[in-house]
Amino acid sequence: MKKPGPVQQSRIPVIRQKMARRVEVVILFILLFVSTLHLLRLLTGTEIIIAGHLIPIWTSLVGFFGPLLLAGLFWWSRH
Repeated sequence: MKKPGPVQQSRIPVIRQKMARRVEVVILFILLFVSTLHLLRLLTGTEIIIAGHLIPIWTSLVGFFGPLLLAGLFWWSRH
């Protein structure tokens, strides 16, 4: 097996950076999506029942602010 040349070796970090950036965008999108869903639950007052137990509305406050804060900190650390 041939060893990669200097040009190929120099491209590997660039490819990893692009892949890492894509993963970061996906993580930010997921966090913002979850936060938006909890905000919609807060605004509409939708009841959620899991295994016969009613999930209180206040849990959506945590579900809204938690991911939003994480997304903000994650975005701030990138820039």
